[in-house]
Amino acid sequence: MKSDAPRIMIIAGEASGDLYGARLIQAYRTLHPETEFFGIGGDLMREEGAELLYHISQTAIMGFVEVAKHYPFLKEMFNHCEQQYRERRPDAVVLIDYPGFNLRFARKVKEAGGRVLYYISPQVWAWGKNRARKMVGLIDHLACVFPFEEKLFNDIGIPTTFVGHPLLEILETVERDSFLAKHGLPADRPILGLFPGSREQEIHRLLPAMLEGAERVREQTGCSIAVGAARLPDSIYEPYLRSVYDVYLLRDATHPLMQHSHAAVVASGTATVETAWYETPMVIVYRASWLNYQIGKRLINVDNIGMVNILAGKRIIPELLQDDVQPAYIAQYALPYFENEKLRSDTIANLRRVKEQMGSAGASRHTADILEGLVNRR
Repeated sequence: MKSDAPRIMIIAGEASGDLYGARLIQAYRTLHPETEFFGIGGDLMREEGAELLYHISQTAIMGFVEVAKHYPFLKEMFNHCEQQYRERRPDAVVLIDYPGFNLRFARKVKEAGGRVLYYISPQVWAWGKNRARKMVGLIDHLACVFPFEEKLFNDIGIPTTFVGHPLLEILETVERDSFLAKHGLPADRPILGLFPGSREQEIHRLLPAMLEGAERVREQTGCSIAVGAARLPDSIYEPYLRSVYDVYLLRDATHPLMQHSHAAVVASGTATVETAWYETPMVIVYRASWLNYQIGKRLINVDNIGMVNILAGKRIIPELLQDDVQPAYIAQYALPYFENEKLRSDTIANLRRVKEQMGSAGASRHTADILEGLVNRR
């Protein structure tokens, strides 16, 4: 017999989803401490007591080609999750981003008569409204984190609430002198922060060009170069760092580095939104495999790939894609932030306007309240 305590299935296939999922679990347990959570996530969700059917180390697969290569595993995982859903009959399913998997899973849940809360909207608007309309009927409620998404999805018939961005619950400021002292950074030099992403393939594709471009900026400005490390082994970074003199690899300091960098070079993704919150001028870089890029550019229908530029409604931050991710171009766009004070101040003002669109802290609690409403629809 099923317990009276709520049972929630939650699927977060990537590191950012694990973070947001863990905070949602915390928020929901303030309403129902005995809630059972199970599904896909990472260490943070597991620390909150979620039972993991699969870990994000197995599921964070990026790119059309990579997905095809891992199709047998992904199919097995999908079938197992569907089986677990049917056997355990959770009160609701929370799907966090990860659209390739989660939108298909939402269809199975709805076919079985279940309830779906989608948290962190899949960016189907980049693929055109026809793709977005295919979500109608698959989702009971969408908790979106960017304000323009609320009207877009409500207009096509998906109940949607802008809850604010969960990043606002974790982004903090630290005192500059203590940050510099802790990491051995010189106090008399500006910092160029490098953020090559959280996936190993991103490091391999982006970090070499970032480092060489940063060296060119340092030759002109005397800046310090610091790399914000993801939760990846040092061995992934070390082959590239050995070729650069006097570069700092910072662990567990991504946000302070974003805050105190004079400028940054950032892999396209969530990190660009984080850097924008700190109002730090940046250059956005993105490089996929040739085949992934050829497929993607035929499907994606946006003028800019950086969420900062999408929120701004225009290109306020330079974007370098594919073959343009070259040291010379990185230096060309990063150097003016050190030499042109008007450009830098104008960029900061634009980033401040983007930051204002992100709402206020409280996304996890708002989303927990929406989940509560779904669970109570018995």
